Amino acid sequence: MEVRELQAGEGDRLVELYNAVLSSPPTGLADPLGGSQTFLADPSSFVLGAYVNDEPVGLAWGLQMRSPTGRLTSYLHQLEVHEHWRRRGIGFALVSEAMTLGRSRGSTKFWLSTGAHNEAAQALYESMAGVRKPLGDVNYWWDID
Repeated sequence: MEVRELQAGEGDRLVELYNAVLSSPPTGLADPLGGSQTFLADPSSFVLGAYVNDEPVGLAWGLQMRSPTGRLTSYLHQLEVHEHWRRRGIGFALVSEAMTLGRSRGSTKFWLSTGAHNEAAQALYESMAGVRKPLGDVNYWWDID
């Protein structure tokens, strides 16, 4: 399994990744020259694809944000692994690579949110030593500096 960061100009790969991993991909990705190209060209965004023998099996995307104090934080907005490839370390690899990418771009914090019903995701994040915040949504935080 290989994790690759998609680069500006690879909107077609982003569309391919979503179509392969999600059972019902968002219709907004129908035009690879539209939103997906713009998203990949934005230096604050990132997309990671997980591939087995060049077959897309997982994806993660997120953003890097700067607080008013100047601190950089990386936020993982979506993590998806194709249902036939779950429980094989792909989610772990994607989250780990997102943390590494955030750290390399200067982030000192990394966080994500998941649904209270998503026990598999919570187990993954807790296995990665994520600190669960007690209030509100199910949020996990890591110091990555």
